[in-house]
Amino acid sequence: MLNPDLDRDALAAEFRGDQRILIPDVLRPEVAERIRSICAEKVAFDYVYFLDGAVRVTGGQEMAAFDAATKARISQELMRNATDGIGYLYCGYVMNATRADGDGDLRCLYEVYEYLNSSDMLDFIEHITGRRDLVRADAQYTRYSAGQYLTRHRDDIEGTTRRLAYVLGFTRRWHPDWGGLLQFYEDDGTPRDAWMPAFNRLSLFDIRHVHSVTYVTPFAGAARLSLTGWFYGEGSPKAGVELES
Repeated sequence: MLNPDLDRDALAAEFRGDQRILIPDVLRPEVAERIRSICAEKVAFDYVYFLDGAVRVTGGQEMAAFDAATKARISQELMRNATDGIGYLYCGYVMNATRADGDGDLRCLYEVYEYLNSSDMLDFIEHITGRRDLVRADAQYTRYSAGQYLTRHRDDIEGTTRRLAYVLGFTRRWHPDWGGLLQFYEDDGTPRDAWMPAFNRLSLFDIRHVHSVTYVTPFAGAARLSLTGWFYGEGSPKAGVELES
């Protein structure tokens, strides 16, 4: 699945500078296009959000069935938390073993997930980053649309063996004014720079980098599609998916 023309030594030298990197054309183009098409047309995404101190995952039909008062309470609470820099709202499709035997299109998404955990991919990531203890990756396909966001945080969570965060983008057309940027910050919250959604581009960075996904504006002309997750070090369970916490 990986693009065979990638210069691994050059990528490793670039990553060493700031412990983060953007890798364009990371997959074979036909693989990336198939993933994009399935995510855009076939996936029944859930809503993923942080409410009342806990991660919530709500199916699209269930969310649509909520009465107006429930929807208003959820929206108000999310906005209140976001005002204080807490929480997130996006749509996700978590790689879950109970879903792995879906139809052919969805099975393709699991083949990508399995490839992330293959020795070929783990060796590639280890070569670039110099991390020699990687044992697995988790993954969820994500869709950010108007009104969705991920507030500023770092992924270095006590009790996990996360080593590296990744975002593999499948967005064909994006404008920076639409939001949805992978924004990086200094430790004190000062903005550094931002990476725009793009097609077949891998964002890879050390979990200690402070970052966010900026609010997607109401006038965004497309959805931000990606595959996201973390690479884990030794001591990690061999299965299971973590969500933002």
